Amino acid sequence: MYEILPYSPELDQRFDHFVMQESANGTFLQTRRFLNYHPAGRFNEASFALQKSGTIVAYFPGVEKEQTFVSHAGSTFGGPIIAKPYYTGARLFEVLQEADQYLTANFKHSVLKITPALFAEETPDMLEYVLEHLGYTRHTELSSQTPLSTGVDPLENCNRNQRRLWVAANKFIEELPEKDRWEYRALESEEEIATFHKFLTISKEKHHVKPVHTLEDLLDLKKRIPENLRFRGLFFGGRYVCGMLQFVFGKTKVLHDQNISPDESFTEFHHTTPMNLFALREAVQEGFRHFSWGISTENGGNFLNENLFHYKESFGALPCVNVRYEK
Repeated sequence: MYEILPYSPELDQRFDHFVMQESANGTFLQTRRFLNYHPAGRFNEASFALQKSGTIVAYFPGVEKEQTFVSHAGSTFGGPIIAKPYYTGARLFEVLQEADQYLTANFKHSVLKITPALFAEETPDMLEYVLEHLGYTRHTELSSQTPLSTGVDPLENCNRNQRRLWVAANKFIEELPEKDRWEYRALESEEEIATFHKFLTISKEKHHVKPVHTLEDLLDLKKRIPENLRFRGLFFGGRYVCGMLQFVFGKTKVLHDQNISPDESFTEFHHTTPMNLFALREAVQEGFRHFSWGISTENGGNFLNENLFHYKESFGALPCVNVRYEK
């Protein structure tokens, strides 16, 4: 028999250990260490786990929104997260049927945002198959990722336009005294991160949106998950010209570009091209297998921003999908 284990704060360490050490598809994005950066009251907590004989076999981080279970509204993807020994055909059917009965009894609608193949240790194929046969409907958002290989310069995978912009930027830099050239490095201080957030906010305002994270969120996350979150910046003559917030998925060797933050008043050269290439080259040097660019779709995947997707393709990005299941 399975037992429903509703979330409570005293279970934080137990749930996090399950996600990071015992699951087939868990990432830091489903840990309480990450999710708890959201202040109390932002969401109506609805997370739960299934356990059998005192052992957690599945975990569903989620919130309740208008009688809908969303796994998880505070994360790019949420769950279900499955124990490695239970990621088999017969056991997975049994576990998800039990969870489905609980969701059906307590919510009018369920939205499950599963871990994409790119970030999971096990392929999500079995999970998707079971959810479909339990009556869930599949929806996708188009994302993209650039494969990385040791010894291969990412510039080789860029299209002609990006290579041209890179050559032009280098030519401009080489004509300057060495002290005035560019520098790509980590952003460490609160002042530098505040600069990053300032230009991110300006960039988002052009599209009439706000950044997902406040400056306070970013500073909090930097302390909570220092091994999974980092900032990089491009400087020219000591001036900040572009920055990037990266998520690090160590188990699957994926580096994810969460946000890029350019100072758009800078016009000496096309600064996002060297920013991205420096990030790609650093990822290769550190042994990452993929560089993730995130989604290029809006409105739940119903609208494709073709210009944005083409821009990512110009750096050698290939299509992949983020999948959610609804019932």
